Amino acid sequence: MTIRAVVIGAGWAGEGHIVALRAAGVEVVALFGRTPEPAYQRGAQLGVTDVRFDWRAGLTELRPEIVSIATPAGLHRAITEFAAELGCHVICEKPLATNAADAEAMLQAVERANVKHGYAATGRYAPTILQTRQLLAERMIGRVHEIESFAHLNVPMWGFPYCWVHRLEQGGGILNNVFTHKLAQALYATQGTVQVVTGEARVLSDRAAVGPPIHDFRQLFELAGTWNPAQATEWRTADADMAYTVNAEIRLDDGNLANALFRASLLGSTPQPEFLAFHGEAGSVVMRGEQAAADDHIQRLMAGQQEWEEMPISQAITAGLSEGANSLQRCWNQFFREFLADVNGEGYKGYPTFDDGYTAATVIDVVRKGYNWQVLNSVSE
Repeated sequence: MTIRAVVIGAGWAGEGHIVALRAAGVEVVALFGRTPEPAYQRGAQLGVTDVRFDWRAGLTELRPEIVSIATPAGLHRAITEFAAELGCHVICEKPLATNAADAEAMLQAVERANVKHGYAATGRYAPTILQTRQLLAERMIGRVHEIESFAHLNVPMWGFPYCWVHRLEQGGGILNNVFTHKLAQALYATQGTVQVVTGEARVLSDRAAVGPPIHDFRQLFELAGTWNPAQATEWRTADADMAYTVNAEIRLDDGNLANALFRASLLGSTPQPEFLAFHGEAGSVVMRGEQAAADDHIQRLMAGQQEWEEMPISQAITAGLSEGANSLQRCWNQFFREFLADVNGEGYKGYPTFDDGYTAATVIDVVRKGYNWQVLNSVSE
């Protein structure tokens, strides 16, 4: 039987979901958008002839096996609960929800309906993360005690026009859109769970200039640094965080507690603007670059050494990955391939689920409240 899916959201993620679903052998029967012109353009680009705008009516009529949610987060809970009640398996982009309460309700909805659920924190599928997970499991640097994740995005304060990214109620801010990937990568590589967390989220500007409409997240990168907000005639309120500091204690698979520091900001840069590092008793491993080294290399410095050495990605890991037009699409393809294997009865392959999305939403809620340590999971000694 051919599995049918609908994709809700016609932006960058919607495109990625459609390509990945098809690569996994799924028939994408409809695309749901918000604004007619870009939605029809996306449908024409990808050969999806059925483009709609009322997702409730469409889901009721089509009854697909899979609903793939690629909208800003403000709609995630409503779509998930509706789709789960219809018995559809659900895939949802990160962040899972705009707050922990909604994320918990979404998790309860899919569990109550007994449907499969996938959370698209796909940064954990970077080859470097898969390789690092193996190296840490082999205790190459001994027991891990510290984790660092830093990202400076080097975007001017008003570098892109007002859109959903500026609004917390729509899932904006870099906690929702950067930290979710970083947390997923750190937890997957260490096979750990967050025990306690504290942090701070910073709103760098409480207003944003209205400019060209944004229908695809990639437009933000194209406009950043080239769009002139001085030309704007209207400014709107912005409440989304554009910088964060998160400090967490992560319980590793061997029972050891590691301290993790996550920092990111829209502003500024350094000679190494983005990296993820693990420090153990016998040395350190570090990945540099977008999505924690999507350029596919790892460096190691063992205790007592002076020079970093390159750690190549193993052929076994490379051979097991999905193909794709770029590193981000490969990650989407791998995630959807594992999800579809589970839907087809081949078993759970370890893909991130709504449980992972709920954990991230809970951490983000704590961070937005300020520097108060909160226990997420307690483990008796």
